Amino acid sequence: MMRKLVIIVVSSLCIVLPGTAQLYKDASVSPEDRTEDLLSRMTLEEKVTQLVGIGVGEGEFGDVTAGIFGTAGNERLGIPRLVMGHGITGVRSGRDRTINSTYMMAPIGIAASWNTDLYARASAAVAQEMKALNQDLNLGTTLNIIRHPLGGRNWECFSEDPYLTARLGVTHVKTMQENGIICGPKHFVANNQERHRFDINNEVDERTMREIYLPAFKAAVIEGGALNIMGAYNRLNGTFMCENKWLLTNVLRNEWGFKGFVLSDFGNGVQSTVPAALSGMNIEMHAPKFYGGKMVDAVEAGGLEESVVDQLLREKLFVMFKMGLFDKGPVVSRDIVHSDPHKKIALEVARGAAVLLKNEEATLPLDRTKIKKLAVIGPNAKRSKGHPDFYYMQGGGSGRTFHFQDAINNPVDEIAALAPQTDIVYARGCTVSSKKRERGVDKKTEVLERIKADEVQDKLLIAEAVEVAKSTDAVVIIVGLHGGLETEGWDREHANLPGTQVELVKQVAAVNPNTVVVLTGGSFIDVSDWIDDVKGVIYHFYCGEKIGQAMAEVLFGDVNPSGKLPFSFPKSVAQYPEGSILTHPEGYSKSNVSNLYSEGIFVGYRYFDKQEEEMRFPFGYGLSYTDFSYRKLKIRKNEKGAMVSVIIKNTGPVSGDEIVQLYVSDKESSASRPMRELKGFKRVSLKPGESKKVEFSLDKEAFAFWSPISKKWIVEPGEFGIEIGASSRDLKLAEIITFE
Repeated sequence: MMRKLVIIVVSSLCIVLPGTAQLYKDASVSPEDRTEDLLSRMTLEEKVTQLVGIGVGEGEFGDVTAGIFGTAGNERLGIPRLVMGHGITGVRSGRDRTINSTYMMAPIGIAASWNTDLYARASAAVAQEMKALNQDLNLGTTLNIIRHPLGGRNWECFSEDPYLTARLGVTHVKTMQENGIICGPKHFVANNQERHRFDINNEVDERTMREIYLPAFKAAVIEGGALNIMGAYNRLNGTFMCENKWLLTNVLRNEWGFKGFVLSDFGNGVQSTVPAALSGMNIEMHAPKFYGGKMVDAVEAGGLEESVVDQLLREKLFVMFKMGLFDKGPVVSRDIVHSDPHKKIALEVARGAAVLLKNEEATLPLDRTKIKKLAVIGPNAKRSKGHPDFYYMQGGGSGRTFHFQDAINNPVDEIAALAPQTDIVYARGCTVSSKKRERGVDKKTEVLERIKADEVQDKLLIAEAVEVAKSTDAVVIIVGLHGGLETEGWDREHANLPGTQVELVKQVAAVNPNTVVVLTGGSFIDVSDWIDDVKGVIYHFYCGEKIGQAMAEVLFGDVNPSGKLPFSFPKSVAQYPEGSILTHPEGYSKSNVSNLYSEGIFVGYRYFDKQEEEMRFPFGYGLSYTDFSYRKLKIRKNEKGAMVSVIIKNTGPVSGDEIVQLYVSDKESSASRPMRELKGFKRVSLKPGESKKVEFSLDKEAFAFWSPISKKWIVEPGEFGIEIGASSRDLKLAEIITFE
């Protein structure tokens, strides 16, 4: 009896008696003290309820009527709901298509601009709209590396390069949280393809993790101050990410000093109760499967200490107090949503996302004074019923925005608006090719019949386009991808233009020598079959609702394209290392076949440099309507590392922006290292004839590699190369620096 009595007494001490001062409601008290006070007042069931998502859950730990993504409030204690939305491209509130916002940007388009200042302003605008639409947490941004060009969510990522990804990731996280939105970079970590994403085992060595797949997350936490991280679905070296204690606790919290909470990817992220909790997985989204009642049972059965539950909740409550969710802050008016200032920022983003890939005979920009009749051809020149809802000019999946229906103007209409004296003739050219997950014999038969009907229609549409092209002075063909083709849930089957778009380009170019192509999309597109047939090519990456206007401005030279490729552009997908995307028909649990990251640190341009592969267009490539010269590279060593400066001059006829890139190489190393690695970039705006000094500050980390032997970053003594240029293979100047 004595043992039982003691247990009762001790348990009662966990709950603060009624009437005790409620410190957690006092905004002048520190977040840490408020957290401890609130925790002391909560029952086990109340604690556990805070660690599961609502929206489609059932029973006491879920709410099927919630209509949002997030966690439940607590009326007794005054705990507010934590409302989660997507702020990657604009604001998306759960799956509610009636809540619209500015389609501000797309990660791949921002990456093509290499413009962190612009990204900060765009991120601030999205954060303001999230606040106005009652959101608390941004489920993003995506910091996964583009490992293979067919990855379904490549458009939602930034780059194949960890440095460029990190710089953009830090900008987004820091700006979001400065504007009152908790930011949760995802998908932690090595989530680089969609096929088998719920049931895949990625085998990655530690050095590769440290040098390629972890740096952006590390920077987001240490520099950006990220207060949330989303755990990925995949296994890493045999352990599901949402129960990977080495990464969630040892690396994330103990090494990097992460002070926030981790939530799982939705639906299938958490695969256990006790192992997930012990690893440091705070919240199971989006509904309770392994937490909720199972977590209560685990505590009551003695399989899980309640102190573990307390720590998981402590980290979440701390963030909510720190970000002011318990306190009445300023209300952001809904008038700011899709306001004129925000649409202007969206236009700036779209202008920066165009990459000029080819400009033979200076065909571009198009001269409105000489072109009397212009053909605008292609399925992406004008939205049609073939484009799925909210998939036109953006990628698919949870990252897309439910924008206002009339927000995206058709490129053909914007081209006509900028050339009122030119006769603009439009031809669709072909149908919109899409992919849907069809199941069952009847569905497959229906799909085959639809494909046959499209093929018949496409022959007529291509013939019509050819006749239009014959009668015009020049042709703009607008083709590419959409969110039904590159999306969450599956990877692309090939890198070619979809459907009959290749045939459309070839036949039109054959009858009109003044043909230029504008690609739209978010991933590598194989241009081998037709690029030699056309005079000019622009890749206008997904970039927001103003893509049509920006596209027209670039075509006519009102805007000088300044974008650079954020990933390598090979001649063929076959140039990528074998096995760098897993295509096995069955998942790991049935096949026991792992996804081997056998290329190690040699991802993207690092791999192609090592293999001496010839690129169609290298990483960092992009032309301009003007020219730039580089001179006077100077390097000065200091205690932290080195200062580097170079003079850039606009030697061409029009104003333009150049993105100056800095690469570092280790001339002799005990470990295999890349030929060069991006360690700095600066955007500089120059008028014709104008020169500016561009400066870079390099710390010792820029020269380091991860040693698997010593388990730390090291800089070996010796010579290092510093190269400055316009792309990873257009290097204008180089010097050597020596570290003792």
